[in-house]
Amino acid sequence: MTKGCPLGASLIASLTVCFYLFTCESTPASPLNETAIQAKSENKNSDSDALRRAAEEYAEACNFDHARAKLEEDIALNQSTDKNRLPESWILLGNVYRLEGLYPEARTWLLRGFNVLEKQRPADAQRLSAACNYLALFNNSAGEFAESEKNARKALTYSLEAGLGKENQAMHKVVLANALRQQGKYKEALVELEAALPILKTGTEKSLLATATNNLGALHFWMGDYQRASGILQDGLKQRLELYGENHPDVANSYLDLGCVEFKLGDLKTALEHLEEAHEIRLSKLGANHPETLSSAANLAVVLMSTGDNQRALELLKNAVEAGKSVLGTKNPDLAQYKDDYANALCADKQYELARDIQMEANLVRKATFGANSREYAGGLRSLAQIESACGNKKAARQIIERSIAIYKASPQHPDPDLAESLDELAYMYVEGNELESARQTFVLAIREKLKTGNKISYATSLANLAELLHRMKQDAESHVMLKKAADAIQALPEAQRDNPDCKAILERYTKAQNGSPAGDR
Repeated sequence: MTKGCPLGASLIASLTVCFYLFTCESTPASPLNETAIQAKSENKNSDSDALRRAAEEYAEACNFDHARAKLEEDIALNQSTDKNRLPESWILLGNVYRLEGLYPEARTWLLRGFNVLEKQRPADAQRLSAACNYLALFNNSAGEFAESEKNARKALTYSLEAGLGKENQAMHKVVLANALRQQGKYKEALVELEAALPILKTGTEKSLLATATNNLGALHFWMGDYQRASGILQDGLKQRLELYGENHPDVANSYLDLGCVEFKLGDLKTALEHLEEAHEIRLSKLGANHPETLSSAANLAVVLMSTGDNQRALELLKNAVEAGKSVLGTKNPDLAQYKDDYANALCADKQYELARDIQMEANLVRKATFGANSREYAGGLRSLAQIESACGNKKAARQIIERSIAIYKASPQHPDPDLAESLDELAYMYVEGNELESARQTFVLAIREKLKTGNKISYATSLANLAELLHRMKQDAESHVMLKKAADAIQALPEAQRDNPDCKAILERYTKAQNGSPAGDR
């Protein structure tokens, strides 16, 4: 099972939002022939701005070669006419490399520009605000989420200092919220997004409003409120379709996030359609080995496994892992997620030893990146426990899942769908060890947690599992009550969700029980 879809690529920088900050003033002219010199300087600046706008348009169309060529022209122009404009030229070139998925080159150019601006005296808060924003976006893409938060906060501080206005500050809050979400700081992220959205709704930056809307939906997904996430993500998708049409990377981001929610809600058919659409757009616009394409491939693979297409899922995940090593580097948390999903697929394919090795690699990255007490590391532990259990290492599996549960319980995230799933795993292990009363108590805890999250299919599945366990414990009356609750929960779902294989199996069991078969029989 997936541990949640990786949404690191769900915040695409809107170049339009930031480019206007970089049409900065030139160095003051000398009094000698000031009018002529100023006119010449303004013409050169106008040429530079035109090159930057052209680069923006090419980048928006994912024509990165042409975007870089225009910015290289801009650099050459400013090198000979106005070196004061060079830092922004370098930063914009670095941002194109970021959008292209070439992170080492992006880092080089972004830092080159930022370091010059940071050393200037007096400091220019407006220029530094834009530079820090670009750095925060890069940090997010590169999986450096604490650094992204730091630079987003600096961008916001500089924006306030420069008096750049509420819409500009809302932009920085959107970037900050994404950095917070990536670190599991969901409530803090929600505060920032909810502060930004009313401002953006009355502003001019419609692309940023669409991004903020989508990010709010994604945040509710990670908080486990899948029904609420679905409605918000559909709104974000509608906005993006109106802005861009079908074949655009931002639209792909919306399809991906919506597909992840639909998967969690049990609507596998629609989830598969949306994730296929996201992957096809990224393939056509960004190429097969772009980091965002690898992300869509990994998410698609998770759903394919749930539909029984294990072979294609394995192929997609193997490629995501192998390509990710060179594209992302071995310490990127997105690569750790791909390894996590690949290990799950290998385990389902009974390649247990390889699955364990890959999962342990993923967990080392998560531990180093997020810490030993993070929810991200807890998710990796849960996957490792599943693999150890499948290998027959029951004692080790139980110790690992108990550590995962302890981390989730200490987390400020409540209700927590990951805690509920981990409790389910522990209950299964108790059943395998014939510790039936412990299993019953743990299933009850999982059910209570799932009831809080609102995930009706997962809730119904745990109820059905408890019914089966109670039947095994010779408590058939209680078993039937639990199975009826499970069936009622499923019957209340939309038809598309009831089509989920787990739902069908539960309803079939309930029908058999109604016709006189024991409630726990599969």
